[in-house]
Amino acid sequence: MSAAVVGGDMMGSSNRRIVIQHCGGTAKITVQVFPSNKRKMTAMQYCGEAAEMTAQVFPSNKRKKSVVPVCTMLLPHDMMLEVLLRLPVKSILRFRAVCRSWDALFSSKHFCSLHMATYKVPPPAPKLLVVSPASKLGSSEVYSYSSSGHRDDLLFTVDSACHDSVEVVMPSPCCGLTLLFDVVARAYYVCNAATRALIRLPPYRDPGHVSTAGLGFDARTREYKVVRLINGYSYETEMLRCDVYTPGADRWRPATGRVPFRWSKFAYSAVDHAVMNKIPPVFANGFLHWLINPSLLIRRPRAAIITFSVTDETFGCVRSPPFWGPEENLRPWSESEGEHLVVMDDQVCIVRNLRDRIPDGKALEIWGLLDYGSGDWSLNHRIDLFGHVGRELGDPQVVRVIGSVGNCRSGKKIIIATSKHLVDDKFQKKLHTYDPRCQVLEGLLSVTETHLSFTVHPWFNIQLI
Repeated sequence: MSAAVVGGDMMGSSNRRIVIQHCGGTAKITVQVFPSNKRKMTAMQYCGEAAEMTAQVFPSNKRKKSVVPVCTMLLPHDMMLEVLLRLPVKSILRFRAVCRSWDALFSSKHFCSLHMATYKVPPPAPKLLVVSPASKLGSSEVYSYSSSGHRDDLLFTVDSACHDSVEVVMPSPCCGLTLLFDVVARAYYVCNAATRALIRLPPYRDPGHVSTAGLGFDARTREYKVVRLINGYSYETEMLRCDVYTPGADRWRPATGRVPFRWSKFAYSAVDHAVMNKIPPVFANGFLHWLINPSLLIRRPRAAIITFSVTDETFGCVRSPPFWGPEENLRPWSESEGEHLVVMDDQVCIVRNLRDRIPDGKALEIWGLLDYGSGDWSLNHRIDLFGHVGRELGDPQVVRVIGSVGNCRSGKKIIIATSKHLVDDKFQKKLHTYDPRCQVLEGLLSVTETHLSFTVHPWFNIQLI
């Protein structure tokens, strides 16, 4: 159990302070009153020397009763808000049962935005969201896992035409939301792992077209948007289209802006790269980012990333990194298919695949984008594949960096997922943490799954939450 003092003030000659106690992922709020030697307690006598403000919900067979002491009325509204903003999500969900006003407060967009900006306490260990086949035929189950590989809880079940057709679209959540895709039903879902809410999006137009989708957050409207980039057919008027879904709408709509003609080939390559190699877009700094594959173009591209402003719904591009040479488009497909985007410390990064570059030394490089305007890049990390690291990351067919946990003080670790083909369409999938300071690779999770013919690419249906 840990305690933190949030605030205090002086009530006459009595000192009052608020203490938040964390124990097992839940929170307990306590108002402590310290009487002075000169004056006696008046209103607080009836509550004792420590007034507990904890909302206790007692389950029964008939109904639930909420008990809140009268002492809570002594707290000013602004001080109460400061306390609530520092609570973990699990405690906020429990406190929604206190009263209708708290339920409305916790459900408002304003409070959610303030909570995301205020509650910055990092979790002690990474939590994982994993999609796995369900015991019931025709559905998939979404679980939360601890870093030790222990399955914590069933979040929800997604009904589907097949038992393992649901996949996680993006490697990291967007403001606590996760985008799922049902390959068989051709349907997208938006889920909240904290509240266990699951919403199925309306059917989109042209389901047979090659497309890729991402989830972003609109800072202006304080709402999420699902953006779908679509490659059209050669005989169609629009070779490249973009559809957007906003919460509460009954259909997808065309985006406000279109891809400029001079960038259309780059965007077309980015869509193909995302679909063929399971390279999803990433969201950061208000933009969705799609990586371009140079081997799909006739000439070396001037840009490496196609961007989409979630707020303005306009497109842009980011200049190529320095390691893309003048003949980058002539590289073998095997060298470019492993390159992908990842967001680390709110910075967009390109993971460069050098596992087959024997003369240059086998490695994985992570290059960070310094500036959108100038297109400057910097080499942040280089993971040399030697010894145990080389065996775990050099042999699998698929290697993806999906994020990082920790910081400079607590010790930053890079999260890496791998997928290796065994026999009979079985794939061994592992999740690792890599410490760049001591160059140590540790295993988090290992599973063996069977993929059916409809799965385009054997991938690890996992996300950091």
